Amino acid sequence: MIGLHMGGIPETAMVLGPVFLIIAFIRIARRNEAALPDDEDDWDADLGDLPAERK
Repeated sequence: MIGLHMGGIPETAMVLGPVFLIIAFIRIARRNEAALPDDEDDWDADLGDLPAERK
């Protein structure tokens, strides 16, 4: 165990672990974004399902 620690394996894992997590989250986000329908022509997409008139 001392030999592994002196080789820097825990320090390497502490640095590379979060980096790999960030890369994985970015890949998942891009994959999910690519699967969404294209709403470029929907000019009021942020309004949601609001009624046309307010009474």
